[in-house]
Amino acid sequence: MNWFEAVPYALVTVAWLLLPGAAISYLTGLRGIAAWAIAPVTSIALVGGTAILVEMIGVGWSPGIVLIVCAVAIAVVAAVAIPLRRRAIFAADADPRPVTIAGFAGLAPALALGAFTIVRSIPAPDALSQTYDALFHYNALAYILDSHQASSLTIATFGNPDVPSVFYPAAWHDLGSLLVMTTGAGVPVAANLVSVVAAIVLWPLSCLLLVRQLFGRNTAALAVTGVLSMGFAAFPWDLLGFGVLWPNLLGMAMAPAVLALVFTITGWTKDDAVGRGRAWLTLPVVLVATGLTHPNVLFSVGVLSLIPIAAAIGARGWRLHRDGRTWRGVAEFAAFVLVFAAGWYWAATTPAFADVRQTYWPPYETPANAVGDVALNATNQRDALWILSAVVIAGIVAARRYRVLWLVVAGHAATAFLYVLAASINRPDTRMFTGFWYNDSHRLAAMVPITAVPLAVGGILLLAARISESPTRLRRVPGTTVAVGLTVLLLVVTAGLYPGDRQKRVAAGYVVSDSSKLVTTDMARFYQRVAEEIPEDAVVAGNPFNGSAMLWALADREVLFPHFRTEHSREQRIIAAHLNEATTEPVVCEAVRHLGADYLLVGAAAFRKYDGYWRYYRGLADPGPAPGFELVDSDGANKLYRITACGERGTTG
Repeated sequence: MNWFEAVPYALVTVAWLLLPGAAISYLTGLRGIAAWAIAPVTSIALVGGTAILVEMIGVGWSPGIVLIVCAVAIAVVAAVAIPLRRRAIFAADADPRPVTIAGFAGLAPALALGAFTIVRSIPAPDALSQTYDALFHYNALAYILDSHQASSLTIATFGNPDVPSVFYPAAWHDLGSLLVMTTGAGVPVAANLVSVVAAIVLWPLSCLLLVRQLFGRNTAALAVTGVLSMGFAAFPWDLLGFGVLWPNLLGMAMAPAVLALVFTITGWTKDDAVGRGRAWLTLPVVLVATGLTHPNVLFSVGVLSLIPIAAAIGARGWRLHRDGRTWRGVAEFAAFVLVFAAGWYWAATTPAFADVRQTYWPPYETPANAVGDVALNATNQRDALWILSAVVIAGIVAARRYRVLWLVVAGHAATAFLYVLAASINRPDTRMFTGFWYNDSHRLAAMVPITAVPLAVGGILLLAARISESPTRLRRVPGTTVAVGLTVLLLVVTAGLYPGDRQKRVAAGYVVSDSSKLVTTDMARFYQRVAEEIPEDAVVAGNPFNGSAMLWALADREVLFPHFRTEHSREQRIIAAHLNEATTEPVVCEAVRHLGADYLLVGAAAFRKYDGYWRYYRGLADPGPAPGFELVDSDGANKLYRITACGERGTTG
């Protein structure tokens, strides 16, 4: 498949992301930019919530059941929302058509820039991300397709009844599985397209709502937002290559729209397009959508929301002071500080997040260099985006003209602080602040563009205003035209907003040497071939580090170890360490029969050979001519064995 052939699949992905939520947006009275930017949040909440609901009531996961639940939700919203939406609390006038057109027109070049980056950095729609986390995501999709169970409450264990269920956000996987079930796309295609659509459709659309709420019906601001949103490599591009953090990418793509709702509730918007009432009612939907996509998003938006919330409470306190009720204002602000401090302390100490907080990434630069990384948008020691960063700095200056930008500047500084802690210090005391993001500088760097985009828009507007106010012929040119012209100039001077850096960040996960791959092309062909020699209900053992675990995602044959470090049962641990002793250790055959492990697959990869966890799977090495294993097929170092030491399935051996 080439990228042109993938367009219909991408359109189906867009439909799943936008249409259910858009119907609800319009029923609640939203229009234009606000309706379409909030739509993905609602759609993701519906999809992820449906996955949990149907599994709890014993109904299989399918596109049909999702459509039924969406239809019911739309009917309920229609019955409740239509009579209420004319009330004053929901007041928000629809934007004039030129305002909406300016915003959506600006998304067209953004889509082109994003598509160009994708085509240049990911070889094909079915290309594999050769990264550590990708294995889990691929096999989670395969598990959903086989089991028709997609709940965030059970997906982490791949349906293993011998391991306690734990929560893992599965909204990304739910959307990917719907794409496969709807179109017949393969697992790698679905994984890539859901992530690509999040990056080049959902992200700029989400940024558009944030800018709309901050700058009001400013056609110049809306016209340039889409293009500027594509320029920052730390997001979305870095998360397409690093990790790979696909669920995090989907969630963070919603973050600007969620932040826009916070600005709406706190009253810091201009020409409000949402309405406080609608924003309040949308908050539970936001919590479901972000929680089921990735909790990192909740923490990220939470940090950036503290500033407008604190400012709103402070402004209210000042009004109370002027009305002679100073102590009430003090009490309200003190209550806010106490609630925040208590919530932060709980999150920073609760055992529920202990594993996340204790994740260690070695610091790799000095604090001064980390500050420079943020200032120059060169996070994680990448190339500096000099001219784009200068525009962001101009946006900070523009806060004198657009006062609401001071709140954005404060959020930008908060993100910079967290990034500096992770990139240059990362001690036990700093993890109380950065532990919610796994102490990972890449995840924290992804927050920077959330505030950098509106600041860059402010910078363009400031420069356009200075030009328009200058004693030149340009004074007669409309401000929108000047702003668009400056953005075009920025594109020209930077050769397309530094495409090389974007491409390098994405390609880092896809374009690697064969010696570093989890699955090579030859291995993928071998897996397709041996799938015909393995019964559909068979379970295949194998060391995931040698690439054998990708059999499930690529050839639809279940594997016993679908990821490197998931929780394992006692029987799985026995097989991992001692399968090669099956002819001499009865306990091994007991485990084999209990789990129905019929085959051993040996892959030719040597993924992360330095990882000490390789030894955990020492019993799954190539047995060669040892008794108890029958060679079924081979291609060089790739080998499929039938496990004969324990007899046929269902016998005593």
